[in-house]
Amino acid sequence: MKTKKKLAKNMSELVGSFQMLVKNKPPINQMYEEIRMMKFRIRPLQGNVLSVNLNNEKFIEVLWSMGKLDEFYQSEFSSLTPKNKQLFIKIFEDLHIQFQEELNRVNLLKGRYSKKPQTLEMEIYKEKNKKVN
Repeated sequence: MKTKKKLAKNMSELVGSFQMLVKNKPPINQMYEEIRMMKFRIRPLQGNVLSVNLNNEKFIEVLWSMGKLDEFYQSEFSSLTPKNKQLFIKIFEDLHIQFQEELNRVNLLKGRYSKKPQTLEMEIYKEKNKKVN
């Protein structure tokens, strides 16, 4: 019984430490630089990307948080027991979905709103490091 409580506490500590990381965001210009180092790429799939403000502060905050979620996941996952890995995956999948939904709600249109509805679909992904032989 003690081990279950201890494992649950460790998992709650992990989630808590991630929440503290996201809560204590750096200044927007530092987040922007960190996003660049995270190697996020944006590929327009539909619509005019020129009508979009990719410097929107909320967009940068959410994208930074998603990048930190990925980094945190990568750093902690291998140290977990198989049972805790399943719980960890579920928790972080849920957080990822929350960030995606938040990202979808960000208004990225430049200037005034157009009377005509505009459709924009983008793919945001992290560039994989290329292995050098």
